[in-house]
Amino acid sequence: MSSYTQSKRRNHRIKLAVVFTLIIPSALFAVLPFVLLVLSSFKTLEEYYAIDWHFFPHALQWSNYGDVFREKYIWRWTFNTFFIAGSVTAICTISSVIVSYGFAKFRCKLNSVLFMVLLSTMMVPWAVTMIPSFSIWAKLHLVDTYAPLIIPNIGGSVFYIFMFRQFMMGIPKELSEAARMDGCNSFRILWRIIVPNMIPAVMTMIIFTVMGQWGDFTGPFIYLSDVTKFTLSLGINMLRPQLNGYTPWPMLLAASTLFALPVLFLYFFGTKVFKNGFVVSSLK
Repeated sequence: MSSYTQSKRRNHRIKLAVVFTLIIPSALFAVLPFVLLVLSSFKTLEEYYAIDWHFFPHALQWSNYGDVFREKYIWRWTFNTFFIAGSVTAICTISSVIVSYGFAKFRCKLNSVLFMVLLSTMMVPWAVTMIPSFSIWAKLHLVDTYAPLIIPNIGGSVFYIFMFRQFMMGIPKELSEAARMDGCNSFRILWRIIVPNMIPAVMTMIIFTVMGQWGDFTGPFIYLSDVTKFTLSLGINMLRPQLNGYTPWPMLLAASTLFALPVLFLYFFGTKVFKNGFVVSSLK
């Protein structure tokens, strides 16, 4: 028995060694671009364009980060990004919860058909509807406003509606029935019983939605033209004037590093939520 236990432990160590041998180089390769981004943000313009290229900067140029904060509209762009990300996240989350509640807890003859139709919309690429959507917003005279970026989220996200529905179907019906016997209506059951039991799924959606909206470039690029309404993704792209024939990449990389920090913090602190949030029950 002792030899069997030792053999089992030895095989386990060998498996761990093989796994880590494969994972560690992959992890280093994945982190390398971000490390290069941060290190290059501390270089001078001359050092960045030097033929004799070095991985590490000779001296940390904190002035690159100071130049970012001295940009005229940087705080305005930051506020715009927070406003759009917060509005979209709030609207999309509330809408997705309500719609998924209808599919999960209310029964009708067309329930399954409508749900399949809803899921089928995931097969339509966003690029297909991009031009028709722009034409509609242009005719409504809402181009160069935040309406095209926020209003389409009313009704929720198909993917998260599916995820919430599966989560809700895993919540025992007895909880809702007991609450209804105590006099709760459907609305109170949703927000007092159902939602508190699916906090991991809701938090997962919030984190992913914020991350997606924070880094969105295409939507603001299509609909926004006023520089004071730009988001950070558009604003950083605009900080590319030629300086004596050279693009100030160290300063742009410093801006990109600052731009990525909130998302990185959100991801690292939300890792546990990610693990708990992806609960997929069987289709019913």
